[in-house]
Amino acid sequence: MQRKRLNINLAILSLGLGLCVDNAVAQVIISLPQANIQSRADYNQIFNVGQYTSVLTLLPTFRVKANTTSFSSTTGVSVPLSIAHIKLNSIGSLSLLGTSSEVTLSVNNGNLYSSLATVSSGAITANVRLSSGSQTWIAGTYDSNLSFSTQGVLAGSITPTTLPFSISVPGFISPPAQVGTTSILVNNLSFYRSVNGISTAKVIPLTTTVPYIPSLKTTNTQFSFNTTLPYNTLPTAPVSAVNATLTGISTATNIALSTTDQAMTNTTGIAVPSNNTQSLTASYSISASQLKTSFIQAGTYSVPLAHTWSKLATAYPTGTLQAQSSGNLEIVVSDLAELVASQQAVSLDFGTTADYKNGVSKDMPTHLRISKTTPYNLYVRASTASFISGTNSIPLNALRIGPMANQTGMNTITLSTTAQQLIQSADPVIDRNLNIRYSIPASETSKLLNKPAGTYSATIVFSFVAP
Repeated sequence: MQRKRLNINLAILSLGLGLCVDNAVAQVIISLPQANIQSRADYNQIFNVGQYTSVLTLLPTFRVKANTTSFSSTTGVSVPLSIAHIKLNSIGSLSLLGTSSEVTLSVNNGNLYSSLATVSSGAITANVRLSSGSQTWIAGTYDSNLSFSTQGVLAGSITPTTLPFSISVPGFISPPAQVGTTSILVNNLSFYRSVNGISTAKVIPLTTTVPYIPSLKTTNTQFSFNTTLPYNTLPTAPVSAVNATLTGISTATNIALSTTDQAMTNTTGIAVPSNNTQSLTASYSISASQLKTSFIQAGTYSVPLAHTWSKLATAYPTGTLQAQSSGNLEIVVSDLAELVASQQAVSLDFGTTADYKNGVSKDMPTHLRISKTTPYNLYVRASTASFISGTNSIPLNALRIGPMANQTGMNTITLSTTAQQLIQSADPVIDRNLNIRYSIPASETSKLLNKPAGTYSATIVFSFVAP
């Protein structure tokens, strides 16, 4: 009797050790690749279910269900069971390809395979298909317990009875390596006068499984400048003249560009977007005052940009996770010009003896308004050979055109049909007002003597070029 007891105890110990080994190794971890998340493509992976122990002569049905209502994670986020689809691949040497059914995982048993013949004992393998297209994946490990079982009288058994099953979602931020060039085209003088100045936007596609904070910096403190157009001096344009922000993002902040990396959102950052993919719109703007100060010379101003995308420190996985993109910002200023005469008619009246004795002058404040994004000359000429009144005339050279008092940078010329230079090689300017004096000095009034009374007229042309 003592030997029998010893044999029974050894058998129980052997069985217990076998069960412990099975439970220890029976764990499934499905690692969802980044590529499948980005492409929204389903992912398939074969895994070991366990061991089937057969009972001869009976036809079993193999089933699967989850023991939890969802795949849960320690981050508090869950994934629905229906994301996983299970199908048996093989039982022992029996291949089930083409004969087993795919089951959408739930808390209810789903039939994987109903045998039409006796199934021998052996290891079971299955395939899981994770449908990625409709799921927003957040980095983490998502766990459930699966139960594979058989149905039928003496249908055999599957061990282990409970199979820990995990989906591992990688943490990543995937913007394009090159954002490309963002161009602000200053091709109209209205931008220099607008309340809002000028702005442009750049769309940046991005895929991520983690909440993140985007940041931006330039590699230089000044824009580099290039032009084929004339200039008096090389312009200096600080990068801080340009502001940047993200449009359509509630947590976005506005920054002035700098060589210091600056966050473009508050500390809340940007949540994982729906379907893991979003298009960020980065907006760059320059105020009218900054345009006049820094970008008045025609040409191309450019600076490299460095974008950084950083995972929130509190988000899974622990540690630092960053991605970087490079790009360029350029401001392209066209060769723009505008010359406006505020008053279209000017009159010099000779009505008294004193007028003929002393001469007459007429001051025209803000008579001309000049805008030019390259250095300029200002010329003036008459389009007729003399001042005409019917059949009578007065020589053009009786008239002088020049600056009013306190108006600098302007010559006084004697009018003729040949273009005379009032201003030479002035710096680019927006809306410069010129105060002009028209005069016939006392030394020229003799040219008006013995002329019949009347209005003598000539057309005067101001221009940037001498025709």
